[in-house]
Amino acid sequence: MRDWSSAFRRASFRGVRFWVDEDGPEVGRRVAVHEISGGNVPVVEDMGRRATRFTVSAYVASDLADIEGLALERACATDGPAVLRLPMDPSQLVYCEGCRRNRRKNKNGVITYDLAFVTAGGPGGAAASALGAMRGTMANALGAVGAALAGAF
Repeated sequence: MRDWSSAFRRASFRGVRFWVDEDGPEVGRRVAVHEISGGNVPVVEDMGRRATRFTVSAYVASDLADIEGLALERACATDGPAVLRLPMDPSQLVYCEGCRRNRRKNKNGVITYDLAFVTAGGPGGAAASALGAMRGTMANALGAVGAALAGAF
């Protein structure tokens, strides 16, 4: 039988380590539901995959919990995406959307956090839509016009 207690590793975000009590992804599709006047059946439009979000119930627990907690809060408040490493999932590039601290007076040396992350995605994501593709085409055309004008002078 597998020893599940040894299967879990400590989590980290921006290199700041913490323990996880509970975590899970939220995945799905972006859909637009159109309820048409006089119709009996709605029209549902699939607009593609939703961004994957993660909710994490985390904690730091030690004699240095106050310092470790502040480091986690700073990591969450820092600009840009960073690597999130959860106990059983592969590492991912994410943005921290929220970090809520919970201290309890009867739990000295333990600080819990409610963390929210969203996958960073990539620069090609906008091109999946018609507007994104049009924006890319216009940017390329303007770049070519700019190069031509620069060569004329």
